[in-house]
Parts: sequence; C-alpha cells; structure tokens
Amino acid sequence: MVSPVSPLSDVDLRQLKIFRAVVDHNGFTNAEDSLGLSRSTISAQMAALETRLGLKLCHRGRSGFSLTEHGHKIYAEAIKCFAALENFRNEVGAMRGRLVGELRIGAVDAFVENPNCHLSDAIALFNERVPEVHLTVMVMSANQIATALANRQIEVGLVANQPMNAAVQLEQLFYEEQNLYCGERHELFLKPASELTLDRISVAAHARRGYTIATAYNSLFANAPSATAYSMEGLAHLILSGRYLSFLPKHYAQRWVDEGQMRALRADIVNFRIGLCIAHFPVSTLSHVAHAFRDCVLETH
Repeated sequence: MVSPVSPLSDVDLRQLKIFRAVVDHNGFTNAEDSLGLSRSTISAQMAALETRLGLKLCHRGRSGFSLTEHGHKIYAEAIKCFAALENFRNEVGAMRGRLVGELRIGAVDAFVENPNCHLSDAIALFNERVPEVHLTVMVMSANQIATALANRQIEVGLVANQPMNAAVQLEQLFYEEQNLYCGERHELFLKPASELTLDRISVAAHARRGYTIATAYNSLFANAPSATAYSMEGLAHLILSGRYLSFLPKHYAQRWVDEGQMRALRADIVNFRIGLCIAHFPVSTLSHVAHAFRDCVLETH
C-alpha cells in the first residue's frame, strides 16, 4: 500500500518554488539568475523534491530539459498551490487594510505601442494606490495568455478580443485598426491600386496568426496559409521577407511603411478593427489586488 504524502513543510514549498522557476525558465541553467542559486544547488534541490514526492519530474541532460508526465501534473498543482497561498496573503492584507503580495499579468506584444494604450498610466496609478504589491508583467502570445489565465499563472491578461475559456470575462478598452501588408520585395509592392483586386490578392501566399481572432477577412485568401507566427514581430519578419502577405496593426507597421519597407494593400477596402481587452475571471472571484489593478486599467482607458 502506498503511504500518503505528509503535510507540506517550508522546505517542500521552497523546493516547489525552485521547480516552478526551473520550468518557467526551461532548465536549470536558465533559472540560476532568477533564483540566485548555482546549477549544482538547483539540481540537488530538484533531486530532493523528486525523492520527497516519489516521482520523477523531469529529464535533464545532453538532450535538454523536459518534463515527465508527472512533472506536468505537479507543475500545474504547484501553480494552484502558490496561487492559493498568494491569494490568502492578499486577502489577509486586505482585511488589515493593506494590499500586499504579487500580481502577475500578461500582455500581448505591440500592446504598449498603440497610441490608445494607457497601460503605463494604469501601472502608475496602481503603484500609487498599492505600493507594496510586486507587479510582474509578462509579454506573451495570445494563446499563452489564455492558457496562463486558465492555469492561474496570471490573474489578468491584456489581449485582443478572441475566443477564450467561457468563464473568462473580456472588457473592452480600445480598438486597433489592422491593414494587410506586403514587403518591398513582394511582387505586389509596386503594383498600382487598380491592379490590386481582391481576386489578385486572394491567391497570394499569406501568413496567419497562430491563434484565433474573429475578423471579416478570415476567408479572404483562396489558399491555406503558407506560414504561421504567434506574435506581431513574427508576422513582421514574414512580411519583410517579401514572400508573404499578412495583417498587422496599422500603428505597429507604420515605421516600416515610412521607411518604404512595407506597403498596405488596398487599405480602403481590406482592413478591420479589433477590440483590445482586459481579460480575467469573474470580478467576484478576483483577489483584492487583481480587482484593484482592473479598476486602474478601466479608469485610465
């Protein structure tokens, strides 16, 4: 008969924190700076944790770092455990009239560059109101934000309006205009607008986003996408190669348009607007800290 796992101790929690950092940084070496520990110490602590749990959590060696099936499950449970502990700390602090602890948020790339984005103002207001809270901001792809919210790795996401977990609430902040672009080496770059018909554009090779967003031009292209990117920067590289068309936020692409490296194709008829939102689980379930941040974001937008 397998004996039950005894109650967690402070040592167990420290080792689980090391495990979480190793996974977050994809390996022992990458986690050294974050933890302030040597690789040998991290390795020893990980071995001790595996012995304590009676489970092999990861593979490490020349082939690189990877989690076992048990490792994936323990990581997910560790995230829930630390979220619960952080929420407990936040709630006790709120009862005592002080908000403390950590708030982890995720934001899509190129978000800050939108002139309608006032996230920096929201952060300033949040820090003014709750200066003792440690704010961690992670730039993530849209699908990573959806996963991180579901796994409680973050409490708040800043993301384009897209399908998410049914329990996640999206609150509109502002709109972003998107145009279709080609690079200066693309055959359509110098074509006059009169030749850029929808039929001509539809047969060109294009790059898609690796996450779902609702647009009026999902069926614009006649062929399947020839490339995929999970960030605006990735799409920009593909467009600049001159081999693919793709949509980008107008404000983000403007630098390359000004330098003659990109061109918007038929922006008069091929464009769409998408909402940028703050994403979170129902307000009634948010920690006091996350609730305070949400309020700051909504106030500044």
